[in-house]
Amino acid sequence: PDYAKNGFLYTFTSEPVNGPADFSTMPPGTIPNCQSVVAEWHVPNPQNPASVVDPNSVRVLLRIDKPQFNHNGGCLNFGPDEMLYISIGDGGGADDQDGTPFIGGPTVGHGPNGNGQNTQVALGKLFRIDPRGSNSANGQYGVPDDNPFVGQPDFLPEIYAYGFRNPWRFSFDRLTGALYVGDVGQNAIEEVDIVVPGGNYGWRIKEGSFLFDPNGPAPGFVTANSPGVPAGLIDPIAEYDHDEGLSVIGGFVYRGAAIPWLHGRYVFGDFARTFNNDGRLFFLQGANHHIFEFHLAGQAPLGLSVLGTGQDAAGELYVLANSTGVPFGTSGVVLRIARGQGPPGAP
Repeated sequence: PDYAKNGFLYTFTSEPVNGPADFSTMPPGTIPNCQSVVAEWHVPNPQNPASVVDPNSVRVLLRIDKPQFNHNGGCLNFGPDEMLYISIGDGGGADDQDGTPFIGGPTVGHGPNGNGQNTQVALGKLFRIDPRGSNSANGQYGVPDDNPFVGQPDFLPEIYAYGFRNPWRFSFDRLTGALYVGDVGQNAIEEVDIVVPGGNYGWRIKEGSFLFDPNGPAPGFVTANSPGVPAGLIDPIAEYDHDEGLSVIGGFVYRGAAIPWLHGRYVFGDFARTFNNDGRLFFLQGANHHIFEFHLAGQAPLGLSVLGTGQDAAGELYVLANSTGVPFGTSGVVLRIARGQGPPGAP
């Protein structure tokens, strides 16, 4: 907020371990794989296009130990309230539990019931902070006094919502302020959530709207819901199984002007259907949030791995993709969603 006047910007990075973490789930004597770091930077003259970040201005707001390398979350957005929201994955590995076979040895750092449901840890959460405040435990940021769990002894006060596996990308509807999250699933279900303050989105008790069984050292699986599931877990507004895609890529509610029929619809993607550069682009339609796939003009498949989405100042949308599916090489592209015929019944 007010970047043109103050020059402050913020980053989320995955970094080698570099000192004590503000939040950690690592058992004594174990070493984290890496750390998630949120930092503040400053551009001396933000109104001058030639003015760039002063590398000496970096100030670390918070540092989180990561047990494994994956499930980083890592999206930053300022909300309509000008607070900074941070999505944080469950710590990595698989099934959000200790002892699961994984690269480098069985997983640690998830505790007896998983990080997603542990409200005393940062992993598996959506944080809400004031980066210019100072009342946090480390004194480097502020904890808003209207956060939903402030003053509750069993909750970190930074938590805005919890029960996430890997909330890879989230966004605010620029018209209504609604907060949409694309939360990557485990072995079966990908989901889109609308987040409310204090909401519990179920992981690892549930994957999507289904009951999840972590299944000990074997791969976890989903089943139909059964008696004994805690009340109050919030189901996604939309979900799909792994016949349709493997990793949801969150998006934006379209508020641009170039495609009138798309106005008000949530646009998002999936990384790839089969790990073969076969990413897909979707949107939600109607009160029941039915999932439709875009029909691409002049080509059948997208033919790329979808890595992210973007929105410009006019509300137009972009797709970030490459032809390798990995963060290496020079095949990355930025595509603009420009025009097209809507679904049946669209204006």
